[in-house]
Amino acid sequence: MKAREALERLVPPGSTRRAVARMGRQLALDGLRYARRARALWWVATQPPASEPRYAAFLERNRLGAEEILYQTGRTAEQRLRCSIECVVIAPPGPGARAALEHTVRSLRLQTFGGWSALVVGGGLDHPGDPRVRVGDRDDDRSLAVSRFMADGDPRAFVLVLEAGDRLEPDLFFRIAATAADDPAVDLVHWDDDVLAPDGTVADPLFRPSWSPDMLLGANYLGRSFAVRRERVVTAGGFRSDLGDAAWWDLLLRLGLDESRVARLPKVLAHLGRRPQAHGELAVAVVQEHLDRLGQRASVSPTPAGVRVRWTLDDPPHVTIVIPTRHNRTMLSVCLPALARTEYPSFDVRIVDNGPRTPENEAWYGQFAGSLDLRVSWWEEPFNYSAVNNAVASDAPGDVLVFLNDDTEPLDPGWLSEMVGWVVQPGIGLVGAQLIGPDGLIQHGGVILGLNGFADHLFEGLAPGSETPFGPTGWYRDLLSVTAACVAVRREVFEQVGGFDERFVLCGSDVVLGLDVRFHGWRNVCTPYATVRHLESATRGTDVPTEDFFASYWRYQKWLRAGDPYFTPNLSLHSRVPRLAEPSEQAPLDKVGQVLNRSFTVFRQTSEGSEAAWLADVCRADDQVAARVHALHAANTAGFPPETINWFVPDIDSPFYGGINTALRLADHLARVHGVRNQFVVMAAPNEPFFRSALAAAFPALAESMIAFVDGPTDPALESVPAADVSIATLWVTAYSVARFRRTRRKFYLIQDFEPMFYPAGTQYALAEESYRLGLYGLCNTDNLLRIYRDQYQGRGFAFTPAVDRSVFHAEGRRPLDHDGPVRVFVYARPGHWRNCWELASPALVQVKERFGDDVHIVTAGSWATPDDLGRGIQHLGLLDYRETGQLYRTCDVGVALTVSAHPSYLPLELMACGVPVVAFDNPAGDWILHHGENSLRCRRTVDGLTEAIGRLVADPSLRVRLGATGLEDIAARHGDWEAAFKGIYEYLGDPEQHA
Repeated sequence: MKAREALERLVPPGSTRRAVARMGRQLALDGLRYARRARALWWVATQPPASEPRYAAFLERNRLGAEEILYQTGRTAEQRLRCSIECVVIAPPGPGARAALEHTVRSLRLQTFGGWSALVVGGGLDHPGDPRVRVGDRDDDRSLAVSRFMADGDPRAFVLVLEAGDRLEPDLFFRIAATAADDPAVDLVHWDDDVLAPDGTVADPLFRPSWSPDMLLGANYLGRSFAVRRERVVTAGGFRSDLGDAAWWDLLLRLGLDESRVARLPKVLAHLGRRPQAHGELAVAVVQEHLDRLGQRASVSPTPAGVRVRWTLDDPPHVTIVIPTRHNRTMLSVCLPALARTEYPSFDVRIVDNGPRTPENEAWYGQFAGSLDLRVSWWEEPFNYSAVNNAVASDAPGDVLVFLNDDTEPLDPGWLSEMVGWVVQPGIGLVGAQLIGPDGLIQHGGVILGLNGFADHLFEGLAPGSETPFGPTGWYRDLLSVTAACVAVRREVFEQVGGFDERFVLCGSDVVLGLDVRFHGWRNVCTPYATVRHLESATRGTDVPTEDFFASYWRYQKWLRAGDPYFTPNLSLHSRVPRLAEPSEQAPLDKVGQVLNRSFTVFRQTSEGSEAAWLADVCRADDQVAARVHALHAANTAGFPPETINWFVPDIDSPFYGGINTALRLADHLARVHGVRNQFVVMAAPNEPFFRSALAAAFPALAESMIAFVDGPTDPALESVPAADVSIATLWVTAYSVARFRRTRRKFYLIQDFEPMFYPAGTQYALAEESYRLGLYGLCNTDNLLRIYRDQYQGRGFAFTPAVDRSVFHAEGRRPLDHDGPVRVFVYARPGHWRNCWELASPALVQVKERFGDDVHIVTAGSWATPDDLGRGIQHLGLLDYRETGQLYRTCDVGVALTVSAHPSYLPLELMACGVPVVAFDNPAGDWILHHGENSLRCRRTVDGLTEAIGRLVADPSLRVRLGATGLEDIAARHGDWEAAFKGIYEYLGDPEQHA
């Protein structure tokens, strides 16, 4: 025991020394072949120390661990990664060059990935001690040597430039290679860095957002911490080393990249002797030349943070400034005179006032008639920020709309020219301003999703021009969204996205506007040069309507789970002022869950005895229960038009997908077409606001429906559920509740899968199967399920054939299936659900990647999709916005839809509707839609069968084209209209005996 305690003191758990100790036995087993494992571990254990304790602890937590080293240096990873990485090391003249070079070359030799080579230019190193390191002629011109290196060699290699003294973390090259394997379309990979001091300590970390082309116009925010494919450099015209430190900025601008070609490694992976400093006239010249090359007229001037771009407006568009107010004279008396001082040639101001409309209040605005083109309208309905702005914008004359709070004060007469200059540039959606509070400190520098829970303002509380670990506050910022306290948008953009979402009453619709704009392909920018003062929430206070929190969750959830791409996981989400993240920090979803009274724990299917025992106790039914159902139906054989329906539903994780979406879609159809009043009985812990917001998110017309909650079929609360003409179960557990519910005239079961197969043979299987013997009328999704219900369980029912949502799933604008470049294969990753067979799919995908290499790009998506080991060749996209699924499918060339149950999911339909040829198991239940060799390939339910089918489609573009075209025809002919799919259901609900 004392020995163990001594060990704990000497090598604490989680420490790098502990990692070295744990690796000892493994290294002995590995033998000499894996000597680089020992070198990598020694580097980690003797890492450059940080000068500041908090940063030292941060680096310790985020450096490579023993298990990661074992994986990265293993045979499997080595065989999968086919990437070539080449670097050039620039040796400075003079004394000290040799020692600096040795540090850099040593960090190269310690890389866990072995597929690299290096060229040292400028001399200073005679015997590098590694055949992968070449030493150039010491008399070569360093600049010309770097330019030649960037131009000559393997065109697909990733190239990077180091300076003598730079030190790399041992996993940098592995992460570059793994990123390239997962997405072969990536042309540039960048990472975070810090700076080495003369005493060998590191400090001044710089954490970077994802690809930010508008930030790049104002500053080289990547420095030289990036690797780029050589062919991309050559295409851009090569590396202009004569520009000195500005050469990196010039190259990044000329590369012409979009975000799909860039990958970020959000980790400190390099310790630099210095960062490139491009300032003054050279920086101005680089950016000015770039804009001139693109034909974008602007003047560029130097700033302490980089450069400022002043856009030239040859034909300034007319601007309408929209200001909602509750007749706040105090605020308007500051705001309106400031607008009158604005130096812009053509703008008008539209005020919408929801204060008392009195002659005195109307007359008050007259004082501004001479100085402003001002029009006032009065809002007499309940205040809804989104509706107010949408109404005024709908008939405003401006080609550009600026939404402005009444508690703002433009301080710079050129503020509007700054914002309009940006908003008219190609690709720009929203333009926000860096707002200043009454204390002179920054109040808004952009919106970050997940900051302090839902979303919050970046840089709040900092002085303008501050330096931060996230870069200076004086940079332009690409963002997911900006506050609408001051935001500009072109009218065509605003109208295309549908304006502000009116499901939000006061807060959140501005964030969602930015998300919608970005979904449609535009970028959102915040400029630090449109100086506007803002008194946050001075008009309406700080109270946020409860429904806005719930509405925000459904629109923000993708980013709350995956993180805001324009922030970094290295910085705290609990602070508006950038500071290092702590390991104990609460995740955004956990904070949001506390507000919504909801746990967002990821579901993973289990077969535990406790769950089976609970279900056995809850799902009670004897012969009398079934007999009462039959007796009820026998007593109500006469037809009648149903006016009310009770929908018995399970808890909702997402209303956009799967069987619950079909149930809600049907409820919405019955309400719109037949005037049915829907009522929802939820088998979950009571949380009416959450459930109501789920309805509103997917089908807004259902949001005002009655909602009740029960624990299950034996809950006494079932007796208090309002009566309804018809009651419908939507999941096998809810069928027991419907069977026991007394206050209804007919009982139905919406059967959308053979749910017993969700479980192994056992209690849950038996209970699920027994739900088919309760005597409920079946509403069966496909004829196949009706046959099962009728032939195996003697049920009576009606079948409908499902369709797809054509607003999301269509082939308009999809790329050709026989395009050049990697073939993109999509797989729905849901490891938490056994029936989706991820355990079969995963090794098959790895084999496909090993066969085709960079000629295939495998992507997965789903809320349960989490990154596996890096470098397996599978890119995990995580949870997508519902609309993004169709957008993704239109970029895919092969879709893998796996199920072994008696009814396939909607995934094959949705893929085919987007023109994607489908690979599926040879499951007879799929005969209604999947026809082997015609619109899909069906295969054995084995790794080999799946690998072979996917490989056929990857290798044969003509087969992809033929299957994709037939699939589109099949969808158009039979599955393109939900209204047609639901035809006859209402009549069946009213008279099942007649219409069965």
